[in-house]
Amino acid sequence: MEAKKSFNSIDLFKLLMAVAVVAIHTNPIVAWTNPAAIKIVVIIEEWAVPFFFTASGFFLFYNMEKPYKENTRRIDNYLRKIIKLYCVWTLISLPLTIYGYVISGNAIVSCIFSYIKYFLFVGKLYNSYHLWYLLALIYALFAIRFLVKRGLEPVFIFVIALVIYVASEMMVMLEGNIDSIGGMAGKIVSAYQYIFNNGGVFTGMIYVCVGMLIAHYGLCMNKWLGACGMIAINIAKLFAGAEMSRMIMPLEVFVLFASLLTVELPDSRVWNICRKVSTIVYLSHLIFFSIYTIIILGNPNKLGFDSFLVTIMFSVFNAILLINIQNNKGFEWIKCIF
Repeated sequence: MEAKKSFNSIDLFKLLMAVAVVAIHTNPIVAWTNPAAIKIVVIIEEWAVPFFFTASGFFLFYNMEKPYKENTRRIDNYLRKIIKLYCVWTLISLPLTIYGYVISGNAIVSCIFSYIKYFLFVGKLYNSYHLWYLLALIYALFAIRFLVKRGLEPVFIFVIALVIYVASEMMVMLEGNIDSIGGMAGKIVSAYQYIFNNGGVFTGMIYVCVGMLIAHYGLCMNKWLGACGMIAINIAKLFAGAEMSRMIMPLEVFVLFASLLTVELPDSRVWNICRKVSTIVYLSHLIFFSIYTIIILGNPNKLGFDSFLVTIMFSVFNAILLINIQNNKGFEWIKCIF
C-alpha cells in the first residue's frame, strides 16, 4: 500500500456505518417480512462496530513512528482521548441512565452497584449502550500498549487478540449451557457473566489489531477481488451458526477494509465532513431516539421506520450544526466532546 494522505472511501464508509448503527438501535425494518431483504440489512449492520474498531486501529498505527516500543506516546494520547470521550458521554447520558433506573423499580443501593458494574465492565447503561464501543476500545488500547511496550511484533499481538476473542466467544457459548457445566468451571463462567455480561468489552481488541496489521504491513486488496471475497464469506455464513459467523467476522472486516483502501474517490472537503458527522451521529443518536420515543411519543424505545428517520435526521442536523459552530468564540468546548 503506497503512502496515502487521504482515505476518502474510508471516510464515506464511516458515515454509512454510522447510519447502520442508528438502524441497529431503531430497527427501521421491524415490519419487513421478506427474509432475504432482512438478511441483507442485517449483514450490513453487522459490519458497523467492527469497522469502527478496525478504522481506529488502522489510523492509530498508520505512519506511526517505529519501533513502536519506543514511541507509545501516540497510543497514550489516543487512549486519553477515548477515556475522556467515554466519561463525557456517560455524563451527558446520565439523565437517561437515571430514568432507566427509576422505571426499573430497583432499590437505590442496587442501582448504584449496577451503575458501577456497567460503567467499568460492560459499557451498556440505559439508552447509552452504544458507549460500550468506547469502553471496549479502552480495554483494547490498554492491552495493545502493554504488549507493544514489551516489544511484541504486531502479528504476535494479533494472535493474542485472537485467543482473547475466541475465549470470549466460548464464554458466551458456555453461559448458555451453565446448568450442564457445574463445578468450579460453572462458577467461573457464572462469575464472568455476572461481571462482564456477554464479555463485549473483550471483542474490540481483535478488530483494532486487524487495523493495526493492515497499517503496519501495508495490506490492501483489489476492490473487485474484495467484493467477491465478501460475497463468498457471506454465502458461507448462511450455512454457519451464529457462533461460527462471529468467528468469521474478523476475516470479513479485514477483506472489507483492505478492499476499501483501493477504492479511489476524488479529493473533496465533503469526505472530512463525512468523517466528523459519522463520529457525532454515533455518539449522540440515542439521545434523539430517546427524546422522540420517550418525550414526544410517550412510547419508550419504540422501534420502526419513523424512529429511524427522526433519529437520523436530527442526529445529522445536530452534527452539521456542531461542526459549523465549534470554531466560533464561546463554542470551542464542543471540540472536547467529539
